[in-house]
Amino acid sequence: MVNTTEKLVQAIRDSPEGIATLETLESLHLCNKFNLRTTLSRLSKSGRVLRLKRGVYSENPIRNAFVAAQHTYEGYLGFSSALYIHKLIAELPFTITVVTARKSALKTMGAYELRAVAMKEKAIGFEDVGNLTVSTRAKTLFDCLYLEKYSIERGKLIDAYRDARLNPRELKEFYSYVKRFIPSRMRHKFDEAKEMIEGKG
Repeated sequence: MVNTTEKLVQAIRDSPEGIATLETLESLHLCNKFNLRTTLSRLSKSGRVLRLKRGVYSENPIRNAFVAAQHTYEGYLGFSSALYIHKLIAELPFTITVVTARKSALKTMGAYELRAVAMKEKAIGFEDVGNLTVSTRAKTLFDCLYLEKYSIERGKLIDAYRDARLNPRELKEFYSYVKRFIPSRMRHKFDEAKEMIEGKG
């Protein structure tokens, strides 16, 4: 007979993307609430499951690091993670980055680093891509130029966007962020990147 611990591990594994909330696990009535929380704590300490944040658990290893990151931090996937999702780069990043309006954070979960980058009022400009919330291609470019340490090397970034061929609407969107958030005297880097992407530089 399968014991409660194994049923709990299986319930998390059977959840969408291998991630389950405490509320969902409670609804299965596998045991009382005290035993459920105790068992989850034990499973988390042993590494059989991963506690993404309070009340959210993932199977180990993580099935989808992008989904896990969005369950861990409130915000949208950005920087190198967004470049990968938009197929602007081919290499899956080791660090999955979520742009948030709140505070920055970093935690290691299984084989990945899950990072939150606080951009406060700049944490805008995103869309749904499948079951993920991701910065638009235009906003990804802005974010990568604004905080280059979370991006790929600048030359590769420009090449990727030149190949991607942003349409006029996307270029207008990109520059709307520049005008909104960057003082005129500090726009040289953004102007130069836009010209290079358009083939003018």
